Amino acid sequence: MVQLNDSLYIAEGVARKCYHHPENTNLCIKIGKPEIAKDHLYKEINYYSKIQKKDTSQFSYPFYSKFRGEISTNLGTGFVYDLIKDEPSQKISLTLRHYLEMEDSPISDATIINELKRLKQQMIEHKVFVGDLRARNICVKILKDTSIQLIVIDGLGHRDFFPLADWFHHYAKKKVERRFIKSNLHSLEAQRILLKRLRAIGAKYI
Repeated sequence: MVQLNDSLYIAEGVARKCYHHPENTNLCIKIGKPEIAKDHLYKEINYYSKIQKKDTSQFSYPFYSKFRGEISTNLGTGFVYDLIKDEPSQKISLTLRHYLEMEDSPISDATIINELKRLKQQMIEHKVFVGDLRARNICVKILKDTSIQLIVIDGLGHRDFFPLADWFHHYAKKKVERRFIKSNLHSLEAQRILLKRLRAIGAKYI
């Protein structure tokens, strides 16, 4: 059984808390909060099972954090994922939300816009969908050459009863484009306005 404690804590969202894996610095462990229904926690896990056969060598780059399985911990069942880290520093990559809220971000808006377009195109091309597409669920990984990659770390999946988007490019494109607009990620200005509004109303998870 893996032992987790507060010293390993990284961050949390609405449904789960995230910890460093104490035995592997390249992995993290997500623990469902007690008040969250078990079936909700497994929605994303079930989706990972659905897409695990995709040939990631065909991707422009791995644009979502891989699920590595379940383990037993002192805090309950843990879900193991790749931990996204910047290559030069080996520190945990900051989220897109962090960079958008910085006064003097080292990453230009033009660069972020181009990478959002690339992320969107990969989702469409490879039919991988993110139900909870938020700036806080996207890490900005800095590479050795100082370029960046946007990597989704949470919220994968969809709830379509008739999953036409899983089968047809046309529906996949429409679905992803709608999600970017609904999440205000079609425009950095719209996203920053959303973040400010959430701050103003005291939202717990931004």
